Amino acid sequence: MTAIREETLYAAALQSLPGCGCRRLQALLDVCRSPRRAWEADWNEELRRRTGLGPRVFAKLREERSVFDWDIFLHKLDFYHVRPVALWDDDYPCWLPFIAQPPLVLFCQGTMQADGSSIAMVGSRKASPYGMNAAEMIAAGLAEQGFTIVSGGACGIDTRAHQGALKGQGRTVAVVANGLDKTYPRENKALFRKIIESGGAVISEYAFGVAPLAQNFPARNRIIAGMAAATAVIEAAMHSGSLITANFALEEGRDVFAMPGNVFSATSKGTNHLLQLGAMPLTAVEDILEDFRRRGWRGPKDGQGKGSPVALSPAEAAVVREIPLDRAAPVSELLSKTGLAVPDLLHLLLQLQLKKAVEELPGGYIRCAAAFQALSE
Repeated sequence: MTAIREETLYAAALQSLPGCGCRRLQALLDVCRSPRRAWEADWNEELRRRTGLGPRVFAKLREERSVFDWDIFLHKLDFYHVRPVALWDDDYPCWLPFIAQPPLVLFCQGTMQADGSSIAMVGSRKASPYGMNAAEMIAAGLAEQGFTIVSGGACGIDTRAHQGALKGQGRTVAVVANGLDKTYPRENKALFRKIIESGGAVISEYAFGVAPLAQNFPARNRIIAGMAAATAVIEAAMHSGSLITANFALEEGRDVFAMPGNVFSATSKGTNHLLQLGAMPLTAVEDILEDFRRRGWRGPKDGQGKGSPVALSPAEAAVVREIPLDRAAPVSELLSKTGLAVPDLLHLLLQLQLKKAVEELPGGYIRCAAAFQALSE
Protein backbone atom coordinates (compact mmCIF):
# COMPACT_ATOMS: atom_id res chain seq x y z
CA MET A 1 0.00 0.00 0.00
CA THR A 2 1.22 3.52 -0.81
CA ALA A 3 2.86 5.26 2.17
CA ILE A 4 0.54 7.54 4.14
CA ARG A 5 1.72 11.01 5.05
CA GLU A 6 1.97 11.59 8.78
CA GLU A 7 -0.38 14.60 8.70
CA THR A 8 -2.89 12.59 6.67
CA LEU A 9 -2.78 9.80 9.23
CA TYR A 10 -3.42 12.21 12.12
CA ALA A 11 -6.24 13.86 10.16
CA ALA A 12 -7.80 10.43 9.55
CA ALA A 13 -7.56 9.63 13.26
CA LEU A 14 -9.23 12.92 14.20
CA GLN A 15 -11.99 12.34 11.65
CA SER A 16 -12.47 8.86 13.14
CA LEU A 17 -13.39 10.27 16.55
CA PRO A 18 -17.17 9.84 16.98
CA GLY A 19 -18.81 13.24 16.60
CA CYS A 20 -15.84 14.87 14.86
CA GLY A 21 -17.44 15.90 11.58
CA CYS A 22 -16.12 18.33 8.97
CA ARG A 23 -16.98 21.53 10.81
CA ARG A 24 -15.61 20.46 14.19
CA LEU A 25 -12.45 19.07 12.65
CA GLN A 26 -11.94 22.27 10.68
CA ALA A 27 -12.44 24.31 13.87
CA LEU A 28 -9.63 22.35 15.52
CA LEU A 29 -7.32 22.78 12.52
CA ASP A 30 -8.06 26.51 12.26
CA VAL A 31 -6.65 26.90 15.76
CA CYS A 32 -3.92 24.24 15.83
CA ARG A 33 -2.82 24.68 12.19
CA SER A 34 -2.00 20.99 11.61
CA PRO A 35 -3.63 17.63 12.35
CA ARG A 36 -0.70 16.40 14.44
CA ARG A 37 -0.62 19.53 16.55
CA ALA A 38 -4.39 19.26 16.99
CA TRP A 39 -4.05 15.65 18.16
CA GLU A 40 -1.17 16.37 20.53
CA ALA A 41 -2.54 19.64 21.89
CA ASP A 42 -3.58 20.11 25.50
CA TRP A 43 -7.34 19.92 25.08
CA ASN A 44 -8.07 22.46 27.79
CA GLU A 45 -10.66 25.19 28.26
CA GLU A 46 -8.61 27.70 26.28
CA LEU A 47 -8.56 25.41 23.23
CA ARG A 48 -12.30 24.81 23.59
CA ARG A 49 -12.97 28.54 23.71
CA ARG A 50 -10.77 29.27 20.69
CA THR A 51 -12.41 26.53 18.59
CA GLY A 52 -15.91 27.66 19.54
CA LEU A 53 -16.98 24.10 20.35
CA GLY A 54 -19.64 23.58 22.99
CA PRO A 55 -18.54 22.22 26.42
CA ARG A 56 -20.32 18.86 26.04
CA VAL A 57 -19.11 18.31 22.48
CA PHE A 58 -15.55 19.24 23.38
CA ALA A 59 -15.55 16.98 26.44
CA LYS A 60 -16.85 14.07 24.40
CA LEU A 61 -14.19 14.54 21.71
CA ARG A 62 -11.48 14.81 24.35
CA GLU A 63 -12.68 11.55 25.91
CA GLU A 64 -12.76 9.78 22.55
CA ARG A 65 -9.23 10.93 21.77
CA SER A 66 -7.99 9.62 25.14
CA VAL A 67 -9.28 6.10 24.45
CA PHE A 68 -8.40 6.00 20.75
CA ASP A 69 -6.45 2.81 19.98
CA TRP A 70 -3.81 3.49 17.35
CA ASP A 71 -2.85 -0.18 17.04
CA ILE A 72 -6.42 -1.20 16.14
CA PHE A 73 -6.79 1.74 13.76
CA LEU A 74 -3.57 0.92 11.88
CA HIS A 75 -4.46 -2.78 11.81
CA LYS A 76 -7.84 -2.02 10.23
CA LEU A 77 -6.27 0.22 7.60
CA ASP A 78 -4.00 -2.66 6.63
CA PHE A 79 -6.57 -5.46 6.99
CA TYR A 80 -9.25 -3.74 4.87
CA HIS A 81 -6.67 -2.31 2.41
CA VAL A 82 -7.80 1.24 3.15
CA ARG A 83 -5.72 4.34 2.60
CA PRO A 84 -6.80 7.76 3.88
CA VAL A 85 -6.49 10.53 1.29
CA ALA A 86 -6.48 14.09 2.63
CA LEU A 87 -7.36 17.40 1.02
CA TRP A 88 -3.66 18.21 0.55
CA ASP A 89 -2.74 14.88 -1.10
CA ASP A 90 -2.08 14.80 -4.85
CA ASP A 91 -4.74 12.17 -5.56
CA TYR A 92 -7.56 13.89 -3.71
CA PRO A 93 -10.42 14.38 -6.25
CA CYS A 94 -9.69 17.66 -8.03
CA TRP A 95 -13.27 19.00 -8.14
CA LEU A 96 -14.07 18.24 -4.50
CA PRO A 97 -12.14 21.02 -2.70
CA PHE A 98 -14.37 23.62 -4.33
CA ILE A 99 -17.62 22.59 -2.65
CA ALA A 100 -18.91 24.38 0.43
CA GLN A 101 -17.88 21.64 2.86
CA PRO A 102 -15.33 19.21 1.42
CA PRO A 103 -14.38 16.23 3.58
CA LEU A 104 -10.90 16.69 4.97
CA VAL A 105 -10.19 12.97 4.61
CA LEU A 106 -11.58 10.27 2.33
CA PHE A 107 -11.03 6.63 3.25
CA CYS A 108 -10.21 4.74 0.06
CA GLN A 109 -10.12 1.13 -1.10
CA GLY A 110 -8.55 0.92 -4.53
CA THR A 111 -6.86 3.60 -6.59
CA MET A 112 -7.55 7.28 -6.12
CA GLN A 113 -6.90 9.82 -8.86
CA ALA A 114 -7.45 13.54 -9.24
CA ASP A 115 -10.08 12.64 -11.90
CA GLY A 116 -10.66 15.90 -13.73
CA SER A 117 -12.83 14.09 -16.27
CA SER A 118 -15.54 12.65 -14.04
CA ILE A 119 -19.32 12.43 -14.37
CA ALA A 120 -21.71 11.59 -11.52
CA MET A 121 -24.56 9.25 -12.42
CA VAL A 122 -27.38 8.69 -9.95
CA GLY A 123 -30.94 7.42 -9.91
CA SER A 124 -33.60 5.35 -8.26
CA ARG A 125 -32.95 2.14 -6.36
CA LYS A 126 -36.29 0.88 -7.74
CA ALA A 127 -35.53 1.75 -11.33
CA SER A 128 -37.46 0.50 -14.34
CA PRO A 129 -35.80 -1.75 -16.95
CA TYR A 130 -35.78 1.33 -19.21
CA GLY A 131 -33.76 3.30 -16.65
CA MET A 132 -31.40 0.42 -15.94
CA ASN A 133 -30.62 -0.05 -19.62
CA ALA A 134 -30.12 3.67 -20.15
CA ALA A 135 -27.79 3.97 -17.17
CA GLU A 136 -25.62 1.11 -18.37
CA MET A 137 -25.54 2.35 -21.97
CA ILE A 138 -24.64 5.95 -21.10
CA ALA A 139 -22.07 4.96 -18.48
CA ALA A 140 -20.41 2.55 -20.92
CA GLY A 141 -20.30 5.21 -23.63
CA LEU A 142 -18.79 7.80 -21.30
CA ALA A 143 -16.26 5.29 -19.99
CA GLU A 144 -15.21 4.52 -23.57
CA GLN A 145 -14.49 8.22 -23.96
CA GLY A 146 -12.25 8.17 -20.88
CA PHE A 147 -14.61 9.62 -18.29
CA THR A 148 -14.67 8.34 -14.73
CA ILE A 149 -18.18 7.42 -13.57
CA VAL A 150 -18.94 8.40 -9.97
CA SER A 151 -21.98 6.93 -8.25
CA GLY A 152 -23.21 5.73 -4.88
CA GLY A 153 -22.86 1.96 -5.10
CA ALA A 154 -26.56 1.43 -4.30
CA CYS A 155 -28.92 -1.03 -5.96
CA GLY A 156 -30.71 0.06 -9.12
CA ILE A 157 -29.32 2.88 -11.25
CA ASP A 158 -26.07 3.22 -9.28
CA THR A 159 -25.23 -0.44 -9.78
CA ARG A 160 -25.93 -0.33 -13.50
CA ALA A 161 -23.88 2.85 -13.89
CA HIS A 162 -20.88 1.15 -12.27
CA GLN A 163 -21.41 -1.97 -14.37
CA GLY A 164 -21.68 0.11 -17.54
CA ALA A 165 -18.41 1.87 -16.78
CA LEU A 166 -16.71 -1.48 -16.31
CA LYS A 167 -18.16 -2.79 -19.57
CA GLY A 168 -16.84 0.33 -21.29
CA GLN A 169 -13.36 -0.59 -20.00
CA GLY A 170 -13.35 2.57 -17.91
CA ARG A 171 -12.83 3.73 -14.38
CA THR A 172 -15.58 4.07 -11.80
CA VAL A 173 -15.77 5.22 -8.17
CA ALA A 174 -18.40 4.20 -5.63
CA VAL A 175 -19.00 6.67 -2.79
CA VAL A 176 -20.60 4.88 0.15
CA ALA A 177 -22.29 6.09 3.34
CA ASN A 178 -20.63 3.76 5.84
CA GLY A 179 -17.24 2.70 7.12
CA LEU A 180 -15.20 0.56 4.73
CA ASP A 181 -15.11 -2.35 7.17
CA LYS A 182 -18.74 -2.89 6.15
CA THR A 183 -20.27 -3.62 2.74
CA TYR A 184 -23.58 -2.02 1.88
CA PRO A 185 -25.55 -3.20 0.06
CA ARG A 186 -24.27 -6.72 0.70
CA GLU A 187 -25.26 -7.91 -2.76
CA ASN A 188 -22.75 -5.49 -4.31
CA LYS A 189 -19.72 -7.00 -2.60
CA ALA A 190 -18.55 -8.65 -5.84
CA LEU A 191 -19.19 -5.43 -7.79
CA PHE A 192 -17.09 -3.38 -5.37
CA ARG A 193 -14.27 -5.90 -5.65
CA LYS A 194 -14.40 -5.68 -9.45
CA ILE A 195 -14.39 -1.86 -9.30
CA ILE A 196 -11.22 -1.97 -7.21
CA GLU A 197 -9.56 -4.63 -9.38
CA SER A 198 -10.32 -2.56 -12.51
CA GLY A 199 -8.44 0.49 -11.24
CA GLY A 200 -11.35 2.28 -9.59
CA ALA A 201 -12.14 2.91 -5.95
CA VAL A 202 -14.69 2.56 -3.19
CA ILE A 203 -14.50 5.59 -0.92
CA SER A 204 -16.15 7.05 2.16
CA GLU A 205 -15.68 9.93 4.55
CA TYR A 206 -16.93 7.69 7.37
CA ALA A 207 -14.62 5.90 9.77
CA PHE A 208 -14.50 2.20 10.51
CA GLY A 209 -17.54 0.95 12.39
CA VAL A 210 -19.99 3.53 11.01
CA ALA A 211 -23.20 1.89 9.80
CA PRO A 212 -25.08 3.07 6.66
CA LEU A 213 -27.54 5.18 8.62
CA ALA A 214 -30.18 7.23 6.81
CA GLN A 215 -28.68 10.54 7.95
CA ASN A 216 -25.36 9.68 6.27
CA PHE A 217 -26.72 9.56 2.73
CA PRO A 218 -27.33 13.29 2.08
CA ALA A 219 -23.75 14.00 3.18
CA ARG A 220 -22.57 11.17 0.93
CA ASN A 221 -24.53 12.71 -1.96
CA ARG A 222 -22.66 16.02 -1.67
CA ILE A 223 -19.42 14.10 -2.29
CA ILE A 224 -20.82 12.35 -5.37
CA ALA A 225 -21.88 15.69 -6.87
CA GLY A 226 -18.72 17.43 -5.67
CA MET A 227 -16.36 14.94 -7.30
CA ALA A 228 -17.81 15.43 -10.78
CA ALA A 229 -17.79 18.06 -13.50
CA ALA A 230 -21.47 17.27 -14.13
CA THR A 231 -24.24 15.13 -12.66
CA ALA A 232 -26.58 12.94 -14.72
CA VAL A 233 -29.86 11.86 -13.12
CA ILE A 234 -31.29 8.81 -14.87
CA GLU A 235 -34.49 8.08 -12.95
CA ALA A 236 -35.65 9.67 -9.71
CA ALA A 237 -38.82 10.08 -7.73
CA MET A 238 -39.75 13.42 -6.26
CA HIS A 239 -37.96 14.15 -2.95
CA SER A 240 -35.46 11.36 -3.61
CA GLY A 241 -31.77 11.21 -2.75
CA SER A 242 -30.94 11.58 -6.44
CA LEU A 243 -32.61 15.00 -6.49
CA ILE A 244 -30.62 15.94 -3.39
CA THR A 245 -27.47 15.08 -5.34
CA ALA A 246 -28.68 17.18 -8.29
CA ASN A 247 -29.39 20.10 -5.97
CA PHE A 248 -25.90 19.87 -4.51
CA ALA A 249 -24.51 19.98 -8.06
CA LEU A 250 -26.61 23.03 -8.93
CA GLU A 251 -25.57 24.82 -5.74
CA GLU A 252 -21.92 24.29 -6.68
CA GLY A 253 -22.47 25.58 -10.23
CA ARG A 254 -22.05 22.18 -11.89
CA ASP A 255 -24.02 21.03 -14.94
CA VAL A 256 -27.03 18.78 -14.38
CA PHE A 257 -28.46 16.42 -16.99
CA ALA A 258 -31.77 14.58 -16.62
CA MET A 259 -33.14 11.72 -18.67
CA PRO A 260 -36.75 12.24 -19.81
CA GLY A 261 -39.08 9.53 -18.57
CA ASN A 262 -42.58 8.14 -18.71
CA VAL A 263 -45.00 10.75 -17.33
CA PHE A 264 -46.98 7.95 -15.63
CA SER A 265 -43.92 6.57 -13.79
CA ALA A 266 -43.19 7.68 -10.22
CA THR A 267 -39.47 7.17 -10.81
CA SER A 268 -39.53 9.66 -13.69
CA LYS A 269 -41.35 12.46 -11.90
CA GLY A 270 -38.11 13.76 -10.39
CA THR A 271 -36.15 13.79 -13.64
CA ASN A 272 -39.04 15.35 -15.56
CA HIS A 273 -39.23 17.99 -12.83
CA LEU A 274 -35.52 18.73 -13.24
CA LEU A 275 -36.09 19.23 -16.97
CA GLN A 276 -38.86 21.72 -16.20
CA LEU A 277 -36.40 23.59 -13.98
CA GLY A 278 -33.85 23.83 -16.79
CA ALA A 279 -31.70 20.70 -16.53
CA MET A 280 -30.23 19.58 -19.84
CA PRO A 281 -32.01 16.63 -21.50
CA LEU A 282 -30.01 13.42 -21.57
CA THR A 283 -30.94 10.96 -24.28
CA ALA A 284 -27.50 9.77 -25.38
CA VAL A 285 -23.81 10.03 -24.52
CA GLU A 286 -23.44 12.65 -27.24
CA ASP A 287 -25.65 15.08 -25.26
CA ILE A 288 -23.00 15.29 -22.55
CA LEU A 289 -20.06 15.33 -24.96
CA GLU A 290 -21.62 18.07 -27.09
CA ASP A 291 -22.33 20.28 -24.09
CA PHE A 292 -18.72 19.95 -22.96
CA ARG A 293 -17.49 20.78 -26.46
CA ARG A 294 -19.60 23.96 -26.53
CA ARG A 295 -17.85 25.05 -23.36
CA GLY A 296 -14.46 24.41 -24.92
CA TRP A 297 -13.74 21.30 -22.84
CA ARG A 298 -12.90 18.00 -24.49
CA GLY A 299 -12.94 14.62 -22.85
CA PRO A 300 -9.72 12.61 -22.60
CA LYS A 301 -10.69 10.43 -25.59
CA ASP A 302 -13.04 12.82 -27.38
CA GLY A 303 -13.18 12.08 -31.08
CA GLN A 304 -11.80 8.59 -30.80
CA GLY A 305 -13.84 5.73 -32.16
CA LYS A 306 -16.00 3.54 -29.97
CA GLY A 307 -14.97 0.06 -28.99
CA SER A 308 -15.96 -2.87 -31.15
CA PRO A 309 -19.67 -3.60 -30.88
CA VAL A 310 -20.92 -7.03 -29.97
CA ALA A 311 -21.24 -9.14 -33.13
CA LEU A 312 -24.73 -10.47 -33.83
CA SER A 313 -25.68 -12.99 -36.48
CA PRO A 314 -28.62 -12.07 -38.76
CA ALA A 315 -30.86 -14.47 -36.82
CA GLU A 316 -29.77 -12.99 -33.47
CA ALA A 317 -30.29 -9.44 -34.71
CA ALA A 318 -33.78 -10.32 -35.93
CA VAL A 319 -34.72 -11.61 -32.47
CA VAL A 320 -33.18 -8.63 -30.65
CA ARG A 321 -35.24 -6.18 -32.72
CA GLU A 322 -38.40 -7.82 -31.39
CA ILE A 323 -37.34 -7.54 -27.74
CA PRO A 324 -38.55 -4.36 -25.97
CA LEU A 325 -36.22 -1.84 -24.36
CA ASP A 326 -38.48 -0.87 -21.47
CA ARG A 327 -40.08 -4.09 -20.23
CA ALA A 328 -39.60 -7.83 -20.10
CA ALA A 329 -41.30 -9.64 -22.99
CA PRO A 330 -42.49 -13.21 -22.27
CA VAL A 331 -41.35 -16.06 -24.50
CA SER A 332 -44.89 -16.47 -25.82
CA GLU A 333 -44.82 -12.92 -27.18
CA LEU A 334 -41.43 -13.44 -28.81
CA LEU A 335 -42.59 -16.67 -30.38
CA SER A 336 -45.51 -14.81 -31.92
CA LYS A 337 -43.36 -11.92 -33.17
CA THR A 338 -40.48 -13.97 -34.58
CA GLY A 339 -42.40 -17.02 -35.88
CA LEU A 340 -39.60 -19.26 -34.65
CA ALA A 341 -40.00 -22.70 -33.16
CA VAL A 342 -39.50 -22.92 -29.39
CA PRO A 343 -36.10 -24.72 -29.51
CA ASP A 344 -34.74 -22.24 -32.08
CA LEU A 345 -35.89 -19.19 -30.11
CA LEU A 346 -34.54 -20.50 -26.80
CA HIS A 347 -31.18 -21.28 -28.43
CA LEU A 348 -30.93 -17.74 -29.85
CA LEU A 349 -31.96 -16.19 -26.53
CA LEU A 350 -29.21 -18.14 -24.78
CA GLN A 351 -26.62 -16.92 -27.29
CA LEU A 352 -27.84 -13.36 -26.86
CA GLN A 353 -27.56 -13.64 -23.08
CA LEU A 354 -23.98 -14.87 -23.40
CA LYS A 355 -23.24 -11.81 -25.56
CA LYS A 356 -24.92 -9.52 -22.97
CA ALA A 357 -27.34 -8.36 -25.63
CA VAL A 358 -30.44 -9.44 -23.72
CA GLU A 359 -31.19 -10.11 -20.08
CA GLU A 360 -33.66 -12.52 -18.57
CA LEU A 361 -35.91 -10.89 -15.98
CA PRO A 362 -38.93 -12.18 -14.08
CA GLY A 363 -41.57 -12.34 -16.78
CA GLY A 364 -39.38 -12.52 -19.85
CA TYR A 365 -36.50 -10.90 -21.74
CA ILE A 366 -35.39 -7.29 -22.20
CA ARG A 367 -32.92 -5.80 -24.67
CA CYS A 368 -29.64 -4.68 -23.07
CA ALA A 369 -27.33 -1.77 -23.71
CA ALA A 370 -24.79 -3.96 -25.54
CA ALA A 371 -27.33 -4.51 -28.33
CA PHE A 372 -27.78 -0.82 -29.18
CA GLN A 373 -24.49 -0.24 -30.96
CA ALA A 374 -24.65 -3.62 -32.70
CA LEU A 375 -28.03 -2.81 -34.24
CA SER A 376 -26.92 0.65 -35.31
CA GLU A 377 -23.95 -0.63 -37.29
